[in-house]
Amino acid sequence: MSEWAEYLNTGLALLGWLYIMVKAGEWLTSTVLKKWCNRRKESRKQKAVNELYDAFQLDQIKDGQTLKVTTKGSLTIMMVRSERP
Repeated sequence: MSEWAEYLNTGLALLGWLYIMVKAGEWLTSTVLKKWCNRRKESRKQKAVNELYDAFQLDQIKDGQTLKVTTKGSLTIMMVRSERP
């Protein structure tokens, strides 16, 4: 009878260890994936800059050229492409 109790106790210990390892793996995976998703996402400012770049075709501005945009609220945004050193 003590032999069966030893097998049951060992099996229960292995099941407990396996459960702990699975839950630790789930936690580690979710933590890593959350950090990866947060890094992958562009910041709000970067999205705004990208939209400006696309909307005003800033890639076509030559060195030394300026672009001036005035909004409804009389806010003026001036963009200058400076010459690269």
